[in-house]
Amino acid sequence: MRLNELPTDLLVDVLSRLPEKSLCRFTCVSKEWQSLISSPHPGFVKALRRQRLHRKSYLYIWNISLFDGNVESDVEDCSLRISIVDTVNERIQENYCLPINNMNPFIYTVISCHDLLCLAQTKISICNLSTQEKAILPDPDHLGHVGIGFGYSSVSKEFKIVRWFMQKKDGRMSMGCEIFSLTNRLRFKSDSWRLTETRPFEFLSKPSVFVNGVIFWQILNPTFKNFFESNSILAFDLDEEEPQIISCPKLSPDTVAHLVELKECLYLAHCSKGKAIVKIWRLEDQKNSLWVSEYYINFSSICNTIVPLTSVLAGHVEELVFISVKGKGLLYYNVESGKMRKPENLENFTLRWYEFPCVLRNMEF
Repeated sequence: MRLNELPTDLLVDVLSRLPEKSLCRFTCVSKEWQSLISSPHPGFVKALRRQRLHRKSYLYIWNISLFDGNVESDVEDCSLRISIVDTVNERIQENYCLPINNMNPFIYTVISCHDLLCLAQTKISICNLSTQEKAILPDPDHLGHVGIGFGYSSVSKEFKIVRWFMQKKDGRMSMGCEIFSLTNRLRFKSDSWRLTETRPFEFLSKPSVFVNGVIFWQILNPTFKNFFESNSILAFDLDEEEPQIISCPKLSPDTVAHLVELKECLYLAHCSKGKAIVKIWRLEDQKNSLWVSEYYINFSSICNTIVPLTSVLAGHVEELVFISVKGKGLLYYNVESGKMRKPENLENFTLRWYEFPCVLRNMEF
């Protein structure tokens, strides 16, 4: 039997089991294979997602250093250093260095969805580190962004970058919303951004959190004294392309709120200032802003303030990753056993205050 005579169902089953690098090479085998991989029909996409769920390639991406040398170095020569950490053996598996010109750490954003990275500053690009593919998006119609998010719509079968920008109309400040869509093979659905929404201006948190088709941002307090306090969340549904305001549990004066994804749900962590005490709420009902108190973490006897960064699946166990603000070390919290630990292979791994980690799931090397 020749290659072009293989049944489509058999091709789908075989190709869906291959890593990304092999898939890229096999696009050259034939036009049929190229079409199946680059513009996959629903059967191939479904099989690919199903196979990836059973792989052990759940990896971290950490933004280690934003500068070549020290902060005072020439920003023309700066670069974004990325390390991939295997969450099973907790070792750095790959290192990347992406050159970026005129880059400022205070406005730079790195966010992830599935196996793709969104790098946003003046230019916005999408990267697949395992295949070395990169797509630079067209410039938006409006400069500067208040908040940016990256996620996947299971209805339209496409990735979407959502960008909120500041605008002034009739003497009043407001936020506009632009969306850019692309396929899972980094092909553009259009060559331009779509303007979809205008709403009252808000200060939004960075980075955003993507959970089950919805991007979430914390709405920050506009007063300088309490800027990092947040009592509400801006949610944007990627399927319906509609925003929603979600009310949050009230913060006590000595706590700061952080969003985190855990077990495919949105969680809100109230972190005490100066103590390793965290109360964590789960969003039970988004429509009615219903939250359920689910975890209470108290390790104040062994460390100072801790902040949740993300969650990972390590050895089939869901764990929250914290950073110790004073020691700047990483801590893993097992949500099932309630135990906190410091990864032995990452004892010397530190983060600067402006560096935000994100998770790359379904990634392979």
